[in-house]
Amino acid sequence: MNFKQAAVFYNAHKTPVRPLAEEACAFLRQNGVRARLLTDLSGLADEPADLLVSMGGDGTMLHCARAAAPLNIPIFGINCGTLGFLAACEQNDCQNSLQALLEGKCAVNERLMLHTRVLTPNAKDREFLAFNDCVLRAAAPRAFLIEAAWSGSEMPSYFGDGVIVSTPTGSTAYSLAAGGPIVQPGVDVLVVTPICPHTLNQRPLILSAEGSLTLTPSFKNEADRAIASIDGQINLTLPPGARVQITRSPVKAKLLCPPERGFFPILNRKLKWGNR
Repeated sequence: MNFKQAAVFYNAHKTPVRPLAEEACAFLRQNGVRARLLTDLSGLADEPADLLVSMGGDGTMLHCARAAAPLNIPIFGINCGTLGFLAACEQNDCQNSLQALLEGKCAVNERLMLHTRVLTPNAKDREFLAFNDCVLRAAAPRAFLIEAAWSGSEMPSYFGDGVIVSTPTGSTAYSLAAGGPIVQPGVDVLVVTPICPHTLNQRPLILSAEGSLTLTPSFKNEADRAIASIDGQINLTLPPGARVQITRSPVKAKLLCPPERGFFPILNRKLKWGNR
């Protein structure tokens, strides 16, 4: 890929990252790429860009994915955080990795995203993109009932602390911590993982991404409320009677990745999968 205009984004609250972000901008400019520094992704569409460089941890990558996917802009992640599971390189290898990117040595990996609609009886529906997951949980810590339907057909309900609906990318995040399976990123599925289910026979479920999953929370106490959490970064308190409908989004996140950052090597390096 021949990049001409790049945006370099970093979290303004993490001031130690700024010098590295400025260094990345300078390196891109020295190599003929017009680069601008951003601390607010709402301005990403203001100027043309064919590359978004994410400077931060996995949370920054989630934020970038939701902003860049609708604009069809690929993302190159430089890990300045703790885990950096989604990043293309570590911060100490920033320039070498950017050089490899400009030399065409990185592949584009397309990742499924979720389209989440919050349907409420007396208000306008709200829609969100999710890169990792959509989580339905109680506002106050308590078990509650979640009625479920798949493409219009009723499913057995969930009773517990909530439900995680994740993409294959998100299968290695909250869903994994709650006992869900690891799913290779290219598989076209939704992963439904109950959170602390109050039963011995309710386990994670893998569904085709072709359908639609609808979740409806229900409480014994009318004052209790559920929260829909998008990537753990957007949290909505749901009014009574609200439903959450989750489908595959028509847009995909595009992650730029060098060969050495393949899925299985990173799974082993970051999460110690397969170690003895």
